[in-house]
Amino acid sequence: MNEIEIKVKLDNKDEVVEMFKKEGCTFSDVKHQVDTVFLENSVKDFNIKPGMIVLRIRTIGNKNLITLKQRKEKTMESKEIEFGVDNRELCKDLITTLGYKEMVTIDKKRIETKYDNFNICIDDVDKLGSFIEIEILTSEEGMANYYEEKMIELCRKFGIDPNNRINSHYDTMLYNLNK
Repeated sequence: MNEIEIKVKLDNKDEVVEMFKKEGCTFSDVKHQVDTVFLENSVKDFNIKPGMIVLRIRTIGNKNLITLKQRKEKTMESKEIEFGVDNRELCKDLITTLGYKEMVTIDKKRIETKYDNFNICIDDVDKLGSFIEIEILTSEEGMANYYEEKMIELCRKFGIDPNNRINSHYDTMLYNLNK
């Protein structure tokens, strides 16, 4: 599947949540997610070029997921493969044995809803603040520009300033913050 997303920094998180609720959206309970991100040993910094692979272990409660994201041409577009794993530490050992290094850990609290065909995630990320991610998973190729424009329209509808858009992932932002 291809993941296409936009991320916008929020200064008015509570207002945005209320606007989605007024449109009939119901948010999930708060999920505490801890993501550990790995890059190939040869990668310096977070200079992720198209075609490169990022691996992530995500823990939500007692559930663990491993995710492979392969960067596409656009920064916020990637091929994504994700599945559950039983043992986080064994998975971490496997990843490092395959030649990947642990780069950063992201600690966030997330609520989620759906609007039209989009997944809406509102995140409070430790050390970074509040954000909204609007994303879609699609098997369609070459649709990034179309979906990005729809996501920007959605931002405007809900009073979210698309000029606050962040063209970076949490892992990169945290890595740069900690450098």
